[in-house]
Amino acid sequence: MKSRENNTHALRDVATIQPGYPFRGKLPLSAEADAFVIQFRHVVVGEPLTDALGKTLDKATLTGRKQPNFLRSGDIIFMAKGNRNQAALIGEVPSNTVCTPNFYCIRLKPEIDGLLPEFLNWQLNHQGAQRYFTVCSQGSVAASITKSQLETFPVSIPPIKKQELMIRLAEAASQERKLMNELIENRQRMVVEVGHRILNPENNTEH
Repeated sequence: MKSRENNTHALRDVATIQPGYPFRGKLPLSAEADAFVIQFRHVVVGEPLTDALGKTLDKATLTGRKQPNFLRSGDIIFMAKGNRNQAALIGEVPSNTVCTPNFYCIRLKPEIDGLLPEFLNWQLNHQGAQRYFTVCSQGSVAASITKSQLETFPVSIPPIKKQELMIRLAEAASQERKLMNELIENRQRMVVEVGHRILNPENNTEH
């Protein structure tokens, strides 16, 4: 794939797209189950989903006959159901990890060597992509993105150096958000503590 200038391809041309594991009904959660499961609540948009031991993931028994499409590093899971049509990059997870059918699993084709999964993940969450998905879901009884709509999403493929630059900028922005949120939370705790002391001076032990 040429990288001298931006190329645009339908997502289906650069990646395979498969739905998550076909659980039916209530998720059969059990600490003794045979697989780890990723649900919406495990995803933080803009951050890779990394949990090598599966400590934060759910566990469930794979009861269906379908061969599991276990997730691996570099895969992208896309939220197809509901109002959050966003993507998350899979980092290091246990080898027996699946996602629920509310996701699509996007995996770059082996012959595609000019597109970084990190950049594709960023692009799926970009403002332009979100407008595309909003238009796709309009008129649906239940907000969702179909496989065919995802397959036709136009993927822009700039030179690798530009992809790497964008990835570094996005990662820096994510770290800045984390730091700002920590500062805000610390300040709020301080406000609560000082306020409690002012409103309840009889409980103060310090002079």
